[in-house]
Amino acid sequence: MRVTDTAQKAKWSPPAHVKQEQEEVDVSRHEDGEQEGEEADLSRFPLIRVIVKGEDEQDEGEPRQDRSPRGDSACQTPLGCSPAAEESQAGERIFICPFCGKSFNRQEHLVGHVMIHTGEKPFVCCVCGGGFSLKGTLMIHMRTHSGERPFPCSVCGERFSQKVNLTTHMRTHTGEKPFSCSVCGENFSQKGNLMKHMRTHTGEKPFPCSVCGERFSQKGNLVIHMRTHTGEKPFSCSLCGKTFALKGSLRKHTRTHTEKPFGCSACGKRFSQKGILMRHARTHTGEKPFSCPFCAKSFSVKGNLLTHTRIHTGEKPFSCSACGARFTVRSALVQHVRTHTGERPFACSFCGKTFSQKVSLMTHLRRHTGEKVPPQHTHKKSKT
Repeated sequence: MRVTDTAQKAKWSPPAHVKQEQEEVDVSRHEDGEQEGEEADLSRFPLIRVIVKGEDEQDEGEPRQDRSPRGDSACQTPLGCSPAAEESQAGERIFICPFCGKSFNRQEHLVGHVMIHTGEKPFVCCVCGGGFSLKGTLMIHMRTHSGERPFPCSVCGERFSQKVNLTTHMRTHTGEKPFSCSVCGENFSQKGNLMKHMRTHTGEKPFPCSVCGERFSQKGNLVIHMRTHTGEKPFSCSLCGKTFALKGSLRKHTRTHTEKPFGCSACGKRFSQKGILMRHARTHTGEKPFSCPFCAKSFSVKGNLLTHTRIHTGEKPFSCSACGARFTVRSALVQHVRTHTGERPFACSFCGKTFSQKVSLMTHLRRHTGEKVPPQHTHKKSKT
């Protein structure tokens, strides 16, 4: 790759102690060992690659007395680089972005950077059509299609498609947290996590909901919130097919099928969720932490308080789609709907007679037993 000499276009000649170079540049390497680039044509950009030599430097075989240093600036490129900047980089090759002035010590890095300004993406994925400004970035992207993971963890063997992901993963083993919050001092293993954390101090919420306008500090929270508008439930139980909007909700639900890790210390009964155990524990302690703001009646379960409060407010959020009748609790609506459908899910185990309400079955059973209804005789009719 050759650097185009634009000095002639600008009618400019370098001072005697500035060596102007044209050399082949290896673009198959990147600073992180992964990135690759194409052969760069910088003839589009008004810059010159230069070597600024110090006073004590000389070419091999060149008499020192023939190279007396000058007092004026060695950098007079058409970009208008400041002399101090060039002199401070004595002996270094400098490539300067014509758009923003950022400098690079390798030509291929400048080429990739300039495409940020131009929007040029000459490398196209043959699988999905995605465009990229650098060949190395395309190669990394191709691993999402091929499944290639060339970077293995030396500790646990997990493999990664990018070296940077392996570096981040290694911190889970080493405990390294190189990113520190300047406000509270909390440390993080990833820069992105630090940026998210900083919003707790600044109050910044850059992600707005396009439907209701509510704003969020993290994009993930916005994605979850949007499901309240769309009704999307992307997480499905593999055992019963029930769907959930949150992955955590699915995880809790799955325990109802597979495990009950939370045990009651009083009676030994086990539960699939910690919240259910806490509710159960109140049956032993008698605790009723939820108080009605209208009558001061208290409840052990928050849901029972909400239902009770509707007595005071008159709210009836559950309506029948057939006749429009409204109810304060869902169970009352379910019972009412049976008057339209004719469904009678409660069957007598003695004579087989069916009922639409459980209380009606319990009353009927007394005719058979002559006593208080045993719990085992109250059940729903099995579906055929």
